[in-house]
Amino acid sequence: MEINPYRALFDKLNDNKFTVRNRKLKSRISMLSLLEKAIHQHRKAFRDALFEDFRKPHMETDITELYVVLKEIRHTKANLRNWARSQNVATPLALLGTSSEVVYEAKGVCLIISPWNYPVNLSLGPLVSAIAAGNVAILKPSEMAPHTSALLKKFVAATFNEDEVVVVEGGKEVSEQLLDLPFDHIFFTGSPKIGSIVMRAASKNLTSITLELGGKCPVYVHHDAAIKDAAAKITAAKLVNAGQSCIAPDYILAHTKIADQLSSELQKETKNFFDPQKKGENDYSSIVNSHHYNRLKQLLGNSNSNENSDISNLLPPVVVTDANANSELMNEEIFGPILPIIKIENEQEALKIIHKYEESLAVYIFTGNKKTKEFFRENTSSGSICYNECAVQFLNPALPFGGIHGSGIGRSHGMAGFKSFSNERVVFHQRVGLTSAKLLYPPYSNFKKIIVNLLLKYF
Repeated sequence: MEINPYRALFDKLNDNKFTVRNRKLKSRISMLSLLEKAIHQHRKAFRDALFEDFRKPHMETDITELYVVLKEIRHTKANLRNWARSQNVATPLALLGTSSEVVYEAKGVCLIISPWNYPVNLSLGPLVSAIAAGNVAILKPSEMAPHTSALLKKFVAATFNEDEVVVVEGGKEVSEQLLDLPFDHIFFTGSPKIGSIVMRAASKNLTSITLELGGKCPVYVHHDAAIKDAAAKITAAKLVNAGQSCIAPDYILAHTKIADQLSSELQKETKNFFDPQKKGENDYSSIVNSHHYNRLKQLLGNSNSNENSDISNLLPPVVVTDANANSELMNEEIFGPILPIIKIENEQEALKIIHKYEESLAVYIFTGNKKTKEFFRENTSSGSICYNECAVQFLNPALPFGGIHGSGIGRSHGMAGFKSFSNERVVFHQRVGLTSAKLLYPPYSNFKKIIVNLLLKYF
């Protein structure tokens, strides 16, 4: 039988998990403080690595990668003692004499598999929750962002002990080998297709999972929307990271009354990210590799005439006006800087298109009309619904983040992330001697039948 090459590493962490779990909360807070300090110290290195991987602008790295994790750390440190406090539970009259509480204990050895699009944020963010809950962890960053992956390995090794947190690099084969091990929890961020593979692998060991996936996040723009404001917000959310974001607007459903105006404003706003006259000076990322670049070009029918061929895999923003709801662009999540606009006559027509797809991480609604807002909240399902904004909900660590069905299972961030990495353990105390439960032991006398009848009717 072939030995798993990561079994020894797993066992080392497994041997240490109860020691880490039983440390005082101040030890976990100290670990988070070490992580916070290390991020500040490695700010330049992270900026450089992400630029090497796909030309991610330094300011964008600061905001979407580092700030998000630092804010998560600070929020967690401020609230951890409250989250970790045991919860006393009321005792029903039928169990008089007992007491109960729920305590939050670490699950144990956790595997965090992170994607390439936000390789720092989506590696270290879940790690914050894992540490807060008292776990040990293996991080498996994506091989598609090799410079950042290598940096994360060095970064973690310099910050934590190897029997607490460790990074394992590699591709598909490494992920498969790791998934074969009996982890206590797996946290995966990536595509629904790979998420289903992770779920099957976890089922072999009955391992709990958190899946942060994706989907086609719709935007509905009502005829009463503030068009310039909507265009600015939609463009920013779409073009950060060149559209390579799971919560980016995927397509727009625009009311016919304002669709042309919205299209014009979107075209103007894209120049804040990419101006063809600037060449390599744009505040704009490249597509991560040639495979995804060619996939996106194929979706466009190779019609993007503004392509800057001087920079590898750079795909300028494309606003596709008068898009068809049955076009190839609408077959799957775009995950790139292409924004189709579909003209619709009313909310019902928009809803029919939204319901063609699995539930997404977010639904974005631009309107000032309360009834329109409630219509979409009551008739759609998603991880979040945002009114007059896109993607900014991710920046609030107090909000649980995640999806439903094809867009994910479970939640991350803040207290929701802490609970995802925790076992809610029941602690039940019973008195010695006569108890109310003993009154129900056999033999079943007439007196006990009376007690049961009273329980069924009143208690």
